[in-house]
Amino acid sequence: MFEADVYCVMGVVFSTLVTCGSSLSSWIIEEKPSMEWLGDLIIIVWIGAAMMTISWLKVWINKASFNTAASMTSIIMFIV
Repeated sequence: MFEADVYCVMGVVFSTLVTCGSSLSSWIIEEKPSMEWLGDLIIIVWIGAAMMTISWLKVWINKASFNTAASMTSIIMFIV
């Protein structure tokens, strides 16, 4: 159970970094005139890269406790 809790905390930290990083970089780029579309694209790239990383880690670690944490991390990223 402790291992699952550690994976969940790591997932929360990872999803926080991804959502804050994508929002910050999008905000910085959208301040420039006529670059709003690039800000939206940056968010899509951040989330896509994060999902690719989670999927790869899910296969590489291959533990039931990590798979649950990976699902929770994905849900957090798409809700926030």
